[in-house]
Amino acid sequence: MGLDQYGMIGCTTEKRVDDAGKEYTVKIADQDFYWRKHSRLQDFMEKLWVEKTGRRDVELNCEDMELTEGDVNKLEGAFHNGYNDNISEGGLFYGHQFQDESVKHYREDDLAFIEAAKAAIKEGKQIVYSCWW
Repeated sequence: MGLDQYGMIGCTTEKRVDDAGKEYTVKIADQDFYWRKHSRLQDFMEKLWVEKTGRRDVELNCEDMELTEGDVNKLEGAFHNGYNDNISEGGLFYGHQFQDESVKHYREDDLAFIEAAKAAIKEGKQIVYSCWW
């Protein structure tokens, strides 16, 4: 068990019908990113969630958060700062014990996500962050 994090570039939703005739919705993305127990990224996103929604009573867990150009710019700033303002106190499954290592391990993935998100936003595409623990 643990923190699974997803970045979806060019995210859209599509309604489908299963074999039993029940309708459901799927998310489709042009490009997907995945992180596992990147607790400083999660700390950044949780703070952004509260800033955007004004709610501390609803966790980001299993929620979709659309990222704007301003949000991605803030993420880029945090990234270039080594997420030093996002020291995770940890959730039960966040992997906060090795957060310094995760910052190094995911450096290229974080930068690729930021660059892809900035390009997609310029094309009018939706960027979504989601997590599950």
